[in-house]
Amino acid sequence: MPLFSGSTWLKRLRGARPERLSLRTRIAISLAIALLPLFLAAEIAQYSEVARNGTLQEKAVITRGEAVLAGQGRALASVGNLLDTISLLPLGNPVDRQLCSDMFRRIIVQNADVSSIRLIAAGGDIVCQAPQPATATQEQAQAPEWLNRALQSQQFSIQSWHGKEAQAPSEAGTESVTTTQLIATRPLFDAEGNTTGILAATFAPATLAFSMQDAKLPESSALAILDAHGALLAQQTNGAQLDKWLPQSLVADTGPDLMSGTFVQAGRDSVERIYVVNALPGNIFGLYAQTPGEPSLAARAMLYFVIAFPLLVWIAASIAAGRASERMVIDPLNRVRQAIRRYIAGEMSARVDEDADAPEEVQALAGKFNAMADIIQTRDEALRSALAHQKALVREINHRVRNNLQVMSSLLNLQSRRAQTPEQAAIFLDVQRRVNALGTVHNALYQVDDFQAIDLSVLLKDLCQSTARHLSTEWGQPVLTMQCRTPVFALPDAALTLAFLVTELIAAATAHLSPEGHPAVQLDFELAEKADGGSVLTLKVDQPVLGGLMENRPDEGQINLFHGLIRQLRAHMEIGEDNCVASVTMPALV
Repeated sequence: MPLFSGSTWLKRLRGARPERLSLRTRIAISLAIALLPLFLAAEIAQYSEVARNGTLQEKAVITRGEAVLAGQGRALASVGNLLDTISLLPLGNPVDRQLCSDMFRRIIVQNADVSSIRLIAAGGDIVCQAPQPATATQEQAQAPEWLNRALQSQQFSIQSWHGKEAQAPSEAGTESVTTTQLIATRPLFDAEGNTTGILAATFAPATLAFSMQDAKLPESSALAILDAHGALLAQQTNGAQLDKWLPQSLVADTGPDLMSGTFVQAGRDSVERIYVVNALPGNIFGLYAQTPGEPSLAARAMLYFVIAFPLLVWIAASIAAGRASERMVIDPLNRVRQAIRRYIAGEMSARVDEDADAPEEVQALAGKFNAMADIIQTRDEALRSALAHQKALVREINHRVRNNLQVMSSLLNLQSRRAQTPEQAAIFLDVQRRVNALGTVHNALYQVDDFQAIDLSVLLKDLCQSTARHLSTEWGQPVLTMQCRTPVFALPDAALTLAFLVTELIAAATAHLSPEGHPAVQLDFELAEKADGGSVLTLKVDQPVLGGLMENRPDEGQINLFHGLIRQLRAHMEIGEDNCVASVTMPALV
C-alpha cells in the first residue's frame, strides 16, 4: 500500500475530509517537515572535499614513503648480490686460503664501500679473509656476537657491530681502531642443505647514508634504516632533528614488532607524523616519516562548518519529529498502555476512554482492546464459575474417598478382632496397614493445589505416625521416627509405591522383634537427597531383624513383594551386614 494514495491525499489537502488523519499520514507529514532541512544540507555536500583532501594527502605521503623505501631496498639488495657472486667463486675444495684471500682482496679494491670480506666455517673458524690480520690475537677476536646471529638466521642479513676492526698494513704498521661497522652475512650450504659456513662483508654505515642522499627527501621528512633488533643503522632528515623524529614506540633491542605497515604517531619531539615501515633485504627495516601539511584557515573553517551543520540539522529535525510524535502518537498510545497495565494488574473493568483527537489507528486499537477485555471478562466469569464447581466436586470426591478408606480400615479392624487364629488376624492387619498407607497418600495429595507432586518428607512422617498408632507387639508399641533434611518431591504413583514399601518395611521389621535385652524398640527412617538428583531411604532398627527382607517366603505370602516394589520404584535395596540397616537407593522420582 503506498504511503499516500492520490485521491485521499488530495481530499485531505483540500479540506474535504476535516476528520482525523491516519497515524501513517501524520507521521509522514511530520517526517517530511522535520527532514526538510536535510535537502538544504545536501547543497553544501561539495564542500566536503576539504575533509577529503586530508585523506588524499595522507595517501600521498604513504605512497611517497613506500617509493623511497623501495629505492633503499634495491640499494641493499646489491650487497646481497655481491655476496651471492662471491659464493659462486671457485675457491677449491678444500678452500685454497691464498687463492681465497687474493680474490677477496681484488673484490675489496673494486668495491670501495667494502672494508673486509671473510669466509667463516660453521664452527666459527675463519677460513680466509682480506685484509689479513696482523696478529693471531686479532684473528681470534673475529668472532663477536654478530657471528652467532648470522649462524642462527640462516639467511642474508645485515647487522651492526661495535668493535675493533683491523686496518690494512701501511708504512706505520697495522693498527686496530674501534668503529661501528655493518656486517652483511650470507650462509653457505652444501648439496644436502646443511650450513657449511658464512660469507661476511664489512662496510661502513656511511655507505647507507650515501644511498639515502639519492632519495631526495621532501620537506619535513626523514628516513632511517634499522636492524632486526631496532637499532638505528643510518638516518637522513630534511627539516627534522636527528633522532628526535623517531616514533616514541621505537625502543632499541626490542625489535620492530611494535611497528608494522603504516601508522600515525607522535615522535620523540612530540610532533605527530605519518610513519611507513617496510622490511628490506638483509633482515633489516626501513622507516620513513613525514609531517602532514596543515590545512589553511579557510579550509579548516569550511571543514568545521560541514561537520557542524548536519549535526545542527539533525538536532533540529529530531526535536521537531519528537514533539510531533509525542503529541500525535505517544500520548494516545500511553492511554492505551495505561489501560492495559490496569487490566494486567487485575482491574478487569479497565477500558480505554474514547479520544476524538487520537489518530484513527489508535482509536481502532483501543476499540479492539475494549472488545477483547469484554470477551475475556465474560469468559473469565464463566471459567471462575466452572472452577468453583470443579473444586466443589473435588472436595466432595476427596471427602467420599477419605470416608470410604476410613470405613474400610474400620471394617478390617473389626474383622481382625473376630479372627479365630493369629494368622487370620495378621492378614487383616496387613491389609489394614496398606489401606491406611493408601489413605495417607490420598490425604497428602489433596493437601496440594496442583495434584502434581507430593512432599515425601511430610508423607512419610504422617505415615509413620499413622502406622505407630495401629502398631503393637508382644511387649509394647515401637517408636517410629522420620528425618528429612530437605524436601523431596515425587509423583503420586511413586509416592504410593514408596508408602507401600515403607509399610512393608515396618511390618517386616516389627514382625521378628525380640524383647530380650530390648525393652524399648525404635525404628528410625532417614530420607536424603543424592548429588545426582536421586534419594536414599534408610531404615535403622536396634535389632538384627532385616536379614530376610529380600528372600521369598511363600508360607508368609511375601513372594517377591519387596522385589516388585523395588522394581516399580526403579530402586536398589541393600541390607547391612548387621541386619540392622536397610538402604533403598532411588533415582529422581519427579
